[in-house]
Amino acid sequence: MQPILDADLLRTFVAIADTGSFSVAAERAGRTPSAVSMQVKKLEDLVGRRLFDRDSRRVALTAFGESMLPDARRILQMHAELWGRLKQPDLEGSITVGTPDEYASAFLPRVLRSFARTHPRVQVNVICDISAKVRVYLERGDIDSGLVTNADISDAQFLRRQVHEEQLVWLGARGGTAYRREPLPVAVANPDCCWRKRSVAALNKAGFRHRVAYQSASAAGQIAAVAGDLAIAPLPASLARGDLVLLGADTGLPDLGTYAISFIARDENDPLVMALSDHVAESFAPASVPAPGMSLGKAA
Repeated sequence: MQPILDADLLRTFVAIADTGSFSVAAERAGRTPSAVSMQVKKLEDLVGRRLFDRDSRRVALTAFGESMLPDARRILQMHAELWGRLKQPDLEGSITVGTPDEYASAFLPRVLRSFARTHPRVQVNVICDISAKVRVYLERGDIDSGLVTNADISDAQFLRRQVHEEQLVWLGARGGTAYRREPLPVAVANPDCCWRKRSVAALNKAGFRHRVAYQSASAAGQIAAVAGDLAIAPLPASLARGDLVLLGADTGLPDLGTYAISFIARDENDPLVMALSDHVAESFAPASVPAPGMSLGKAA
């Protein structure tokens, strides 16, 4: 009899592959690291192959693990869609979600495709704006839910579900010299952007003389300035591809920490909200931020 691949085992496998850490994957799943290790061992026993190379400093997929990862993602997506149909097959109505443009471009298409297949009678309306404005719209009752950067709305007032976390870093042009100039030229978003506030505060604290060389309402504008070696910018680490490179600790630039994306909503008892929340969480698990050159909109 052919062994059964439990979706929970595959979910743990994907979480470790995405985070590069047993402990981080365990934290997100609400399990202990030892429980996660046991799940990985069980999955490796089932498939008869080693999935990860790991030592005290790093965790990396084996060649077989790399080949298995796309299939695991597809199985989990199909599992989520089937479960959605079985759990709430008769939902109908409309729901409005607010999100920064870059999240709408990078993440919402897969969310909406999946949600439409499981809830074909639900209309989803999307409003795009920066995270600060999305929070205001939610508080006013203009929208039902939203995707925001570093959500700071009280859990006692609104549903908040963190769905993604990533390092915020300094990016420069490949082979560029902008990071050596004085004052340091920086490309940032509008003054309400939390990435801008954090990076400027970090530069001030570290004693860096700097100037806002470029300001753009879109992450695409920042990327263009960086790629042209006109400035450096605080952006997600996953954008360090192509013409953009990560400026490491050897440059002396201050650490910016991580940023998180959360799904927030007005009414956690609304079945439409909860259904969309589940789809968002499932879609973010395998998601990656788009590479430079892809369509990006307003900064978070």
